Amino acid sequence: MSEAFSMLRLLTQARNEGTIVWLCNIGAEQYWHPQSRGIPDREEDRIVNRIEEMNLLLCRPQDVLILREQPDPAFLAELRRLGFDIPAILTVAAPDYQTPISELVLKDEGLLQQLKEKVQEIGQVYFMPYAVTMLEEEIAQICGLSLIGPSSETAAIVNDKILNRQMAEELQFPVSAGIVSDSLEELKKNYPSLKGASGKMILKEPYAASGKGLYIIESDEQCNALFARLSRLAARRPKHPWMLEQWVDKSADVNVQLFVQTDGTVDVFSIKRQVLNGTVYIGSQMPAVLDSEVIESFQAYGEAIGRYLHKLGYHGVAGIDSMISKDGVIIPIIEVNGRFTLSTYLSFIPHVLGNKKMFSRYFRVLTNEPVFYADLCKQLESEQLLYQPESGQGVILYTSGTLPNVSISGDERYMGRVFALIAADDWTEVERLSALLEQSINKLTDRMAVSR
Repeated sequence: MSEAFSMLRLLTQARNEGTIVWLCNIGAEQYWHPQSRGIPDREEDRIVNRIEEMNLLLCRPQDVLILREQPDPAFLAELRRLGFDIPAILTVAAPDYQTPISELVLKDEGLLQQLKEKVQEIGQVYFMPYAVTMLEEEIAQICGLSLIGPSSETAAIVNDKILNRQMAEELQFPVSAGIVSDSLEELKKNYPSLKGASGKMILKEPYAASGKGLYIIESDEQCNALFARLSRLAARRPKHPWMLEQWVDKSADVNVQLFVQTDGTVDVFSIKRQVLNGTVYIGSQMPAVLDSEVIESFQAYGEAIGRYLHKLGYHGVAGIDSMISKDGVIIPIIEVNGRFTLSTYLSFIPHVLGNKKMFSRYFRVLTNEPVFYADLCKQLESEQLLYQPESGQGVILYTSGTLPNVSISGDERYMGRVFALIAADDWTEVERLSALLEQSINKLTDRMAVSR
């Protein structure tokens, strides 16, 4: 890999330099730490895997983006209207909605050959997947791509919540009161002594994503019921590690995005305020409405975390989840994601739209008819909500494949998610547009309600 590679530089002032192959391989955790998934949710898998279209928000015209299928032409046209660049889009020959995309790529000799030819034509071609597992390493090796990111072994180590806590302690960062236990039985013994004044706690498994593997405990009765349920699972793996922490009442959730270069240089390229529903990410506020000294603190924490990751052999994108307690204490590490996050894909939108106040959010939608991108944009336009470059405000729908326009179950139920970005010159207008957008989506779902 070239020592000179800087994602921040190539996505801002040097956008005409180099060629990047992008791949949004969401679900890498199953390769780092294989666990039983239980009964798969085919509809949910389809939606999550089609989030890959967010990658278009980062691409330059000379880049290559690998997707399951071509995006809705109306979506591409809208991105062009807004000033985004559209790369060459390659799709796998035999797409399906459940198989991880890197597995599909490795089965597609034609696609692999196209990537090889791109390397032969240009020389050095960078490869930036969402995350690095053994599959992306294999793709890079077969095609001669310069993989940007850590080894799959290092990525697996970094994406460990227990290591993340140990990292914070070694860096002498503030942490919430908590313990790490090697078994559920040990956890039960330690639980009474750890309860804080509120009694509210959070139990974490070391390897999980998107709010999974997190259990909020608010009473002894709830704790006993949870331990009883987990004990049945623990019978199969008695030496499974757990982490139990006192709940911290927060004034803000904050996400720090950074890129660790191979020489140890750390670029902190985005600090966002996060909106969560419990432990699940809902959206981002950009730029974060925080005091300047707080922003400076997160900048410094991000640089320190990046240097620590570099010592572990890590380089590439990392997303750090942090929080500020009600009494103003910054807890810099809740979790380190040694990969892209959904927040990463939004980080460079200001370089297209300019200095706007922006808020991203998404809506789960269930309808009895398919909903297509052009129709939803037309609805927003009729309500004067669709983003207009002339006014510099409005709503941008930044995926098409996640919309409820495919019925996996075969009946008249269409499940999907609407990913939207609200932009304006001030937060009052963002809040007004956000409220109107919610009303618009509710009207859509009421009109197309599924009878139960």
